[in-house]
Amino acid sequence: MSISVEKLPAEKQVEVLIKFCEEEWAQRRQSENQRATITNFVLTIASAVLVIIVQKGLNVDSLPLAILLIPLGLYGALSSAKLYERGEFHINITKFWRKQIAELCPDVQLLQLREMAKSDHTAKFRVLTKVRLHDLWLGLHIGIVLVGVVLTLAIIVR
Repeated sequence: MSISVEKLPAEKQVEVLIKFCEEEWAQRRQSENQRATITNFVLTIASAVLVIIVQKGLNVDSLPLAILLIPLGLYGALSSAKLYERGEFHINITKFWRKQIAELCPDVQLLQLREMAKSDHTAKFRVLTKVRLHDLWLGLHIGIVLVGVVLTLAIIVR
């Protein structure tokens, strides 16, 4: 037997929507934690590879290690981008549910308060609000790719 959500009282509808929002936020948090874990893994391996290259010097023996940095950084960038996409999916779902909660409880002014908080935050952090966190994560992994390319070329040219 299924019950239509519309048949529930407004308070119960809000309660259900809040539970769904909480679940989506938990999923978003999991995506961010996975992104941090993968990034730490990639950085640890890249650091170890760089230490070995520095110890060996820029010679032919270091070439496979330098080349390894390229797919390693690409893997990190792709994983980061995918986890960002999943996280944005979960946030997008909560936007629809927040809108529904605002419609069920118009006196709370949920969306208006959110906009006020966003405006206040943007005013305090004008420059930083333009910097996308996702771009910083990607930049880190792309940096590893670039280090791999530069080292590979330096070894080949020598």
